Amino acid sequence: MLCHMNEKPGIVIERIDDIPLLLAMMEQLQLPETLDKHLGNHGHQQGVSNGWVATIWLAFILSEGKHTKMHVQEWVEKRWHLLSELSGQTLRLEDFGDDRLALVLRRLSDLTKWHGIESELWTFAAVVHEVGLNGVRLDSTTSFGYHTVHEEGVMQHGHSKDHRPDLPQLKLMMAVAEPAGEPMACDVHSGESADDPLYLPLIDRVRAIVGGRSLLYTGDAKMAALETRGDLVAHGDNYLTVLPRTGETAQAWETWLTPIVDGEQTATLVWRKGELLGAGYEFVRSQEVTDGEGQQQVWDERVQLVRSLALARTETQRLHKRLEEATAALNALTPPPGRGRRKFADVDALHTAIDQVLSRHGVQGLLQVDIVTEEKQETCYIGPGRGGPHRPTRTETEVRYRISAVTQDAEAIARHQDRLGWRAYVTSLPDTNWSLSDSVVHYRAGHVVEQDFHALKDRPLGLSPLYVHRSDQITGMTHLLTLALRVLLLVQNKVRQALEKEGQTVTGLYEGQPGRATDRPTGQRILRAFVRAELTRVGREMGGQRLWQLTPLPSLLIQILALLGVPNHVYFQLGNSP
Repeated sequence: MLCHMNEKPGIVIERIDDIPLLLAMMEQLQLPETLDKHLGNHGHQQGVSNGWVATIWLAFILSEGKHTKMHVQEWVEKRWHLLSELSGQTLRLEDFGDDRLALVLRRLSDLTKWHGIESELWTFAAVVHEVGLNGVRLDSTTSFGYHTVHEEGVMQHGHSKDHRPDLPQLKLMMAVAEPAGEPMACDVHSGESADDPLYLPLIDRVRAIVGGRSLLYTGDAKMAALETRGDLVAHGDNYLTVLPRTGETAQAWETWLTPIVDGEQTATLVWRKGELLGAGYEFVRSQEVTDGEGQQQVWDERVQLVRSLALARTETQRLHKRLEEATAALNALTPPPGRGRRKFADVDALHTAIDQVLSRHGVQGLLQVDIVTEEKQETCYIGPGRGGPHRPTRTETEVRYRISAVTQDAEAIARHQDRLGWRAYVTSLPDTNWSLSDSVVHYRAGHVVEQDFHALKDRPLGLSPLYVHRSDQITGMTHLLTLALRVLLLVQNKVRQALEKEGQTVTGLYEGQPGRATDRPTGQRILRAFVRAELTRVGREMGGQRLWQLTPLPSLLIQILALLGVPNHVYFQLGNSP
């Protein structure tokens, strides 16, 4: 018989919180059945299935805001009656020990199993929950950990997006459905991997998931590799991306930019809901690429050169900050004479130092530097001994070059500012039903995947840092946390859709601001509302049966359950006292 840490003779106390809601949402996703189907179970395995172990583990992660294996067993023990009742499973504590959880992670790391899980979950989300799919957004992020780097390990040093270059990391590529932001597929790669070659394998998986349906794929400059664009066109898909200002683009940049900056090219204004976002123009060019099988793909591509007002303001502020820093650095090159202070006796050396400062701050040609020559003459006696009226002398001249003034070249700065804030979008979409403004507005909606990454890396999921160390467990844990992200986003998006449909708002989700209303709550705040309510039930033995008394459900939580389409019964059934 289990010995529960929170039990007194004849009395059981259990925290309820958001656990019934989470398990109800996971069953709406058919997550336990899907995981059981693809993870499978060993022939001699006893106890709860791997699918239900993973499902209850996900409830722990989302409710407690941590993914460490070491706390799961204790958490289950404190809620053994509750979890058994909600899941309909006969739970054993050993099913949630380190060895069993490690087994689940190992199976989740199997790519064949994982791809099957993702495909089935997306199909179910699209059909049952009617998740819209107007296009696919692709991007990558990194997650670090305090690991020892091994040659074949997934944790490697690379360019860190977490500003932790001192720690090894993995790289996560994700494809999300637009406009909802629902994850469709994700790939885990070693941390040193470059982004460019990671797009096509993920795109191929998305094609398989959606059954070859033609879609618009959107991504940042790392998706702009010519091979990637050519592959999308070859498969009947379309793309929208931004060209990196390197290679051929860098060479052609001034040719593209000069006509519109000089006023020779007519600009198209870009608007979004009455707000002016920027202006630009477009032209069509022919592109061609040869694939690995020697097949040549030729297509027309629209290049859309657009100046974003917001980006121009930001880059202008950065420019003026660099000008100030460069001016201070230049003035510091030639301080007043003094012991230990640098002195330039060679004008060429001073010019070299000035050029280095201008280059370091990126302000070449924008500052005028005036240099003056200072001479100091000193008369000295020739030879040793004391001086006298008939002693021969010589005159020594010491030359010093000094910066006398640093001024801004207003005309050059104005010309430079006209070239700030520009981007070159490229798309294969025809102009018959897709305008330049459509490209800008659609691309700027990339916050959907950024928000997913933010939710994945912060609480309650907390992908960074990772606390498992074997490569298979690292990959399996990352996959597990992306499943948790799907549950979190299901909660969030269903509430938002219901509020929008009914024209309502929800109040009481913000700590310290009880009157603040919102029609776009986050999944984190929704779950936090259930935890803040401190829902608890107390069970006592009476007449050979256990009777439960449940904390009353606040009106806010009843409203959330209604918006989610989850019956109150998932909570009310947990209390059966008269």
